[in-house]
Amino acid sequence: MRWVIFFACLVAATARAEWRTETIDGREYVTLASAAEFYGLGAPASSGPKKFTAAAGGRSIQVEIDSRDAVVDGVHQWLSFPVRNGSGGACVSRMDLSHTIDPALRPEKVGGRRSIRTVVLDAGHGGHDNGAKSVFGYEKDYTLDTVRRLRRKLEAAGLRVVQTRNSDTFIDLEARPRVANKTPNSIFVSIHYNSADWKPSANGIETYCISPLGAPPSGQDGVMARDKMTVRGHALEPVDFTLANAVQHAITGKLGVEDRGVKRARFVVLKDAGTPAILIEGGFLTNPGDAQRIADPSWRDRYATAIAAGIVEYKNLAEQGTKPKERKDW
Repeated sequence: MRWVIFFACLVAATARAEWRTETIDGREYVTLASAAEFYGLGAPASSGPKKFTAAAGGRSIQVEIDSRDAVVDGVHQWLSFPVRNGSGGACVSRMDLSHTIDPALRPEKVGGRRSIRTVVLDAGHGGHDNGAKSVFGYEKDYTLDTVRRLRRKLEAAGLRVVQTRNSDTFIDLEARPRVANKTPNSIFVSIHYNSADWKPSANGIETYCISPLGAPPSGQDGVMARDKMTVRGHALEPVDFTLANAVQHAITGKLGVEDRGVKRARFVVLKDAGTPAILIEGGFLTNPGDAQRIADPSWRDRYATAIAAGIVEYKNLAEQGTKPKERKDW
């Protein structure tokens, strides 16, 4: 935890020196204008109803008043708290600036990274747990097939791979991150496919990492008591984010799919992980277009290629400090 505290203190000290803050809804916010100035971006300009964009040198931040959806360098980021309109214009919560916008713009500044030898791949569901389904098949079968394809690509890149399951078997959620926790120099990647029976138009790919301590998961309004409880996954929360962001950039850049963004959650496989961990939802089995793509083995192979590319980009960041490619670069 020592490096996490150091990172927080460093960001806080920088914020005190450079950022103009306001208290809104009882929470500390930073004006988008001062954040843009700090990162060397242009002054925020209106880019639509309630939307503001600050951009320069190929980098950009786009936010919307009263929304938690931001776009940083071309990829959606789901904020912990809504953007507000303060006396200094559009304002972003200080937590979001420290835990999302800063590591998205400057992943090479995030501490606590370590070398990677092994990727633990977790095929979601299995056995009696079919997961989501489409007219073409079950989630549990698609996740296992995707993991097998991803394994081959990662091994070709020189990485060792361990699977939490390699057959149609059920594994308790708590047992899955334990595999990574017992594997030195590893990261944990859980593969899933999404569903939304109540909204068949929902489509696209999203990547999850652990919610910051004291912040609500994406899709939850307001902070609950459980959000204030420290879990094992919090020790690597900024690192988890850089892994998720690198993968989301690679997937959306290489495949051109709908970008549902980097989101936050307290899923068991994320909160119990003692190693960098993410969970990817690779499209909606309840959406006709997504379901048809997911059922195509050639698409799943390209999808596995994109995930592998993102993991390799993160590996280069972790070991060499090389900033991962952005969506536009793929």
